[in-house]
Amino acid sequence: MNIHKKAAGLVVFVLLLFIFACGGNNKKAQKQESAIMEVSIDGMTCLGCEQTIQKNITALEGIKSVKASFTTGNAIIEYFPAIIDTGKIKETVTGSGYLVKKFIIQPKEGNKN
Repeated sequence: MNIHKKAAGLVVFVLLLFIFACGGNNKKAQKQESAIMEVSIDGMTCLGCEQTIQKNITALEGIKSVKASFTTGNAIIEYFPAIIDTGKIKETVTGSGYLVKKFIIQPKEGNKN
């Protein structure tokens, strides 16, 4: 009987640990309004360039999604302005070896600003 109580307690503990570990990490971002930024990037010449931009920007805290295209020379970035500013995104692009020509912050459908 005592073994069953310990096992049940362990199961509850593991479940609570799982809930807090998985649920709490991105709560701040989920409650925030996101914004969309279009960045014109000079120097992207291939799929590898797209992947480098996407990987490096996605690694930043506060980024929801990134879609880069070497054919259009731009990246569409959805981000949380309360967590990351556009300067940090620009630094990441230039730090990856590319030149930011301009960026335009676009209104996101569904956001009430």
